Amino acid sequence: METEHRARLLALLEKIPCGVPAGWEKETFAVGGLTYLGFSNLQTEKLVVISSQRQSVIDCRTWEKINCEGSYDEENLVACAEPLGDELIPIAGEGGGGLRRLAPPGDGLDTAAPFWPRELVIFMPQYASWYQSPETCTIIFDDYGPKAFGFSRCGNYMAVGTSSEVDIFRRIGE
Repeated sequence: METEHRARLLALLEKIPCGVPAGWEKETFAVGGLTYLGFSNLQTEKLVVISSQRQSVIDCRTWEKINCEGSYDEENLVACAEPLGDELIPIAGEGGGGLRRLAPPGDGLDTAAPFWPRELVIFMPQYASWYQSPETCTIIFDDYGPKAFGFSRCGNYMAVGTSSEVDIFRRIGE
């Protein structure tokens, strides 16, 4: 029974295309020792990136990266970043937390790990499910150890962070 179930799931995963979903574009930033990510809830195009090296804010609309002063609280999983004023940014990463897995237009993110420790992050457009319609979905990450992944509050941006880089996706024409 377990072997049949695994074979069925692997067959579904093989039907999912890999890459950048239709209607999106991607940029990758090198980040040494990434520990946390968090999207601003007020300036939804801003992504706070916290690493062992420094803290920065990436403008997902322009791809501009600004190193900045900031602090974060691993107990409450929030961060402050100078360019974002007094806003407390919810963060996710090695100490817990979570970014949004569902975006306002109905897009979703899910994971699968058929060959753990390698993990997949799957983009599912407009309430699609990779279990029911794998061809409409896209594998946006296929590697080891995503620290955090999710959508911005507005749903026009999504990010996947590992210990060494962050992939940022922006909806085309947002």
